[in-house]
Amino acid sequence: MLHKKSLLFSAALLLAATAVNAQNCNSDWLGTKTLYKAPAYHPSVVPAGYKPVFINHVGRHGARHLTKEVNTSFAWQLLHRADSAKALTAAGQHLWKLVQNLTAVEKGQVKSISDEGRDELRGIGKRMYAHYPSVFTGKVELNVGYTKEIRTKQSADAFLQGLKAGFKDSADVKEYNDDTDLRFYDSSPTYTAFEDGGSWEKPMNTLRESLKIDVVNHTLAVKWFQPAFLKTLKPAQEDKLVGDVFGFATIVYSLQAEIKKAGYQWTDVNFAPLFTCAEQAALSKLDVADDYLKKAPGTDANGIQVRIAVPLLVNFINTTDEFIKTGKPNAQLRLAHAETIAPFAALLGMTGADKVAADMKNIEAAWKSSNVIPLSSNIQWIFYRKAGTTDLLVKFLLNEKEVHITGLKNASTYYHWKDVRAFYVNKLNKLNVGLGDDMAAYLKNVK
Repeated sequence: MLHKKSLLFSAALLLAATAVNAQNCNSDWLGTKTLYKAPAYHPSVVPAGYKPVFINHVGRHGARHLTKEVNTSFAWQLLHRADSAKALTAAGQHLWKLVQNLTAVEKGQVKSISDEGRDELRGIGKRMYAHYPSVFTGKVELNVGYTKEIRTKQSADAFLQGLKAGFKDSADVKEYNDDTDLRFYDSSPTYTAFEDGGSWEKPMNTLRESLKIDVVNHTLAVKWFQPAFLKTLKPAQEDKLVGDVFGFATIVYSLQAEIKKAGYQWTDVNFAPLFTCAEQAALSKLDVADDYLKKAPGTDANGIQVRIAVPLLVNFINTTDEFIKTGKPNAQLRLAHAETIAPFAALLGMTGADKVAADMKNIEAAWKSSNVIPLSSNIQWIFYRKAGTTDLLVKFLLNEKEVHITGLKNASTYYHWKDVRAFYVNKLNKLNVGLGDDMAAYLKNVK
C-alpha cells in the first residue's frame, strides 16, 4: 500500500500539472519540432493548355526520435546525480521520473523517424500523386537523393510508399547519397566558424537578456533541486539542463505511437506542465532565434548561413536542365534536414522565408520556424508544359503552399522557366558561381 505522504505527493503533482495546463498556453511553441499538417488544397488556376510534367523537390525528414540516447544527455546525468544524493525536490523527482520514462521509450530508436514521421511523409507522397498525376504517366523514373543520416533514407522510403501507391505500373527508382548538395552546412570551414561565433552572437545575447533566460533557468532549477545542491550549479549548467528538458518537452509530440507501444500514457512523458506559459514562450522564442540567426536570413539575407545553400540551387537548375534535355526523370526527389530547407528557401527568395526581421524581439513577424521548417517541411518546383510547345512554367511551393519569389516579378504564381533560370543564374553569377563548378570545392573555399 502506498504511504499517505506518497499519495499526497502524487496528488500535489497532478494539481500542479492541471494548474499549468489550465493556463491554455499557446500551442505554437514547438518550433522545428512542430508536426507537419497537410494544408488545404486551393491551387491557383493553371494557365490554359498547360499540365504538370516534372517535379523538382527537396524535403526534410519526418517527425523523429531524439538524435542521442536520453541517458547520455546532461540533464539525465545531473538528475541521476542529484537523485543519488537525495537532492531532488518533489517536482524534481517528478521530472526525473519523466526522464526515466522517456529513456525507456527512446531506447534503441534514436536518430530514426517515428511512426508519426512515416505518416507525414506518406501523406506528402500521396498528395503529390493526387495533385499532379500527369507527371507520373507511362514508365516512371524517379531519382531519390538522401544524406548519410538513416532518418533521411527512412523518410525517402515512406515518401515513395505514399507516392507509388497511385502508380499503375512499377517505377524505376534510382537512389543515391548526396551529402554535398544536401548537407552543405557540414562541408564549409567558413560556416563552421560562423556557427562557433559570428554575427548572430550579439543579437542572440541581447534577446537572452530581454527574455531573462538566466532567470527562467534558475527559477526552474529552484523548483527541481534542494538548496544545498542548487548552490553547486553554475548558470551554464542550469542553461544546459533546461535546454535538454525543453528539448524533451518538444520531441514527445512526435512519439505518441511509440509511447503507447512502450506501455506508457501521455502523462507519463508529458514535460509541458513543468513550464509556465511564459517560460514556454521565452524558451521557444530563443529556439526560433537560434534557427533564424544560424540557418535563415538572420541579420543578413546574403550571409554565409544563406549562401551556404548554393550547391542545392545549382543542383536544382542542373537537374531541371537535364529533364528538359532528356525528358527524365519524372521527378527529382531529395530528403534532407531543417538545416537544408531553411537556407535554401531564403536563397530562393520564397515569401515567408527570406526576410530580415526589423526587430529581433519579434522575429516571428518575418519568419517562423513552425511555418518554414516544421517536421517534413518541403520545397517543390512544379513544372508545366503546354502541348505542342517547349515553353515551361514553374510554380513554387513551400510546404505544399504556393509562394512568390522576391525580386522575380510576375502576375501570378506561374513563372516562365526561362525567367526563373535567368534570375537564379544571375544571382549565382553575383556570387561568382557557375553551373558547372565543383560544389565540394565551392563549400571548401566560400567566404
